[in-house]
Amino acid sequence: MVVTNLFPGGVLQLLDVLQHGYWHARSPAFLRTNVVQMIEWLRLPGDAIFIGAGVVPVVIAAALPYCSVRRASL
Repeated sequence: MVVTNLFPGGVLQLLDVLQHGYWHARSPAFLRTNVVQMIEWLRLPGDAIFIGAGVVPVVIAAALPYCSVRRASL
């Protein structure tokens, strides 16, 4: 996420600050540019890995005890 999104986006934002000022780099006009939106899409593989390797196992680990308690009470 840092390599594909935060660093390149930060560099683009810094260059925009130097050219147009801080107000423009924080505005929706800057965030809607094609380059910034492409960088946001490059974040998708890292997010998918995080969801698959981090969130899904946590949900499974939380659901298993719930299911076993529920089966025991039936």
